[in-house]
Amino acid sequence: MEEDAQPHNGPKKRKEENTMSLFSEESWKRFRETLGLKESPLGIYYTNHKPEGVTPKEGITGCMIGLLQNARKRGKTVFFDKSHFGCPGGGYYMGFLEKARPNIEYFLSCGIPGEMEGERYIKTPELARKYFEMMKPIPAAATYCVFKPIEQFQEGTIKPEVVAFFVPPDILSGLFTLTGYAMETTGAVKAPFGSGCSTILTYPLKEAAKEQPQAILGMFDVSARPMVEKEALTFAMPYSVFLKLLENVTGSFLETESWKKVLRRIQS
Repeated sequence: MEEDAQPHNGPKKRKEENTMSLFSEESWKRFRETLGLKESPLGIYYTNHKPEGVTPKEGITGCMIGLLQNARKRGKTVFFDKSHFGCPGGGYYMGFLEKARPNIEYFLSCGIPGEMEGERYIKTPELARKYFEMMKPIPAAATYCVFKPIEQFQEGTIKPEVVAFFVPPDILSGLFTLTGYAMETTGAVKAPFGSGCSTILTYPLKEAAKEQPQAILGMFDVSARPMVEKEALTFAMPYSVFLKLLENVTGSFLETESWKKVLRRIQS
């Protein structure tokens, strides 16, 4: 069998055969219903096997976050590669491109008069350079980067490396609090500066290699906000953290009247 992608957090290659240790249907149902999830989170992984699904046209065609609506709302598989990445930023943060664009430090900050308007998200080009030195994405481990609803992963297939939720504040409060409970720390979540695509993939991939990984709160990217619902934020994590969330619903605050009050509002 053809070898698949090398995992981001280790040198040993994996195969798509018999690597999936899926969560039980019972634990997933309990998790989904107790939190009041209205859409499935997306599982994200790299593979050398071209999937069937939706991919952008070659070159620059638009924000990848918008294309993910096909996976979020329609249950389709969405995938990208080094030639089909939607926008340069997406190609960069997925690890397919070495640079997001020329003079990116000026684009993110003050711009170049007569040549480029700056986004002004970071005050100076020097500060923008420091940001890119710090957050350089992990090179893509395989040909394709794939996004699909988590329940579509089947036993005996490749597992997701990252799980990303798109949720409103009430559900986010449950995910945030459950993550701290499950990871046994009040510092289980962080909200770093970054593009929408970096907070659902780049940062969580880096967290996967850590001994004590954190979940990433995101979608504060002003440029990406029009691609999602006005009440939606993202909450992304390594797959290992997602499994811990499933295991820790029972016994947590999610069984208390405090949460049930919130859940009734979510369901109303």
